[in-house]
Amino acid sequence: MPVVLKIDRQRKVVYSAFYGKTTDREVADHRAAIAGDPDFNPAFSEIVDFTGVTEAALSEASLTAMAKNPSLFEDSAVHIIVAPADLMFNLASKYKAFTRLSRPNLFVVRTRAEAYQLLPGSEGSSENGE
Repeated sequence: MPVVLKIDRQRKVVYSAFYGKTTDREVADHRAAIAGDPDFNPAFSEIVDFTGVTEAALSEASLTAMAKNPSLFEDSAVHIIVAPADLMFNLASKYKAFTRLSRPNLFVVRTRAEAYQLLPGSEGSSENGE
């Protein structure tokens, strides 16, 4: 699976980076990987990074289905999607619209630097998620 999961307990952030061709199945399956990680804490924030995606095979139907699933995270958790490319940014923005009630703290940004600035308690000085 072209995805890397890192959970930073010190920063209290779950960082997921997708690479190459990303499909509906890979994004959906990644939820189980997060839930099954012994370091996962639902109070943490989340960054999902699509910077390394070269091809997106994600459907609007899949985005809708994922949005209907309850979040693994607490309601107060901050969710940030990094999507520099227009296609991924547009898809992430649609997902944000679908989840506006269930994930009110979801942001879509173009860079990792922007993502780290949005984290609770951040001074905005680091983007070492990779």
